[in-house]
Amino acid sequence: MNFSQKLGLFILITISAAYVYFSFFSAEGVHLPTLPSFNHQEKDNNAELPPEILEEITTTTPSEIPTETPQKHTIKSVKIFASDSNGKLRSLNRKCDTAKEKSCFAYAIKELISAPSNWEKSKGFTSEIPSNTKILSIREGEGSIMIDLSSSFESGGGAESTYTRVMQVIKTAKANTNLPVYLYINGKQADVVGGEGIMVKQPLSERSLDD
Repeated sequence: MNFSQKLGLFILITISAAYVYFSFFSAEGVHLPTLPSFNHQEKDNNAELPPEILEEITTTTPSEIPTETPQKHTIKSVKIFASDSNGKLRSLNRKCDTAKEKSCFAYAIKELISAPSNWEKSKGFTSEIPSNTKILSIREGEGSIMIDLSSSFESGGGAESTYTRVMQVIKTAKANTNLPVYLYINGKQADVVGGEGIMVKQPLSERSLDD
């Protein structure tokens, strides 16, 4: 068999093999495995949550979140006492905001120590309490109240001035509570006040300075 015959036979075999191959696959068909499709959309983070948690998330609204209730402002009137232009003790009104002040009694004592205001001074009001007097503490118990003032409360002025300043404290205290009130100076009960020895009967009352 020469070269031409061999080449012809190779071509014939190749054509026959190709015919058989395409005939087989066109008759039977080839089913390639289907690849899983991927959804490129953003995954729902709530999809995998338990139903009860998912329900809580979907049903809770911002309006249901508890909010802090604003504290109500109640204004209470308190009284302090200072001397008028005739030297007589007169009451002066102050407004205590209960949302800011823990105790309106303590507020009244603080106002007494800092009184009178500039406007009240212009109207002739004065105070015999020394301006450098400090409130060391005010203790309010269930049955009594203790006012502790610094030793500056006793300084200067003479007997009449000392008498008046103690009476300012007495009248202010009694105008703002029904509880017994005790006056202390520098941590000690003030049964005697000032260098002149003003005797003070305790608890404080309108008769505390009576002989």
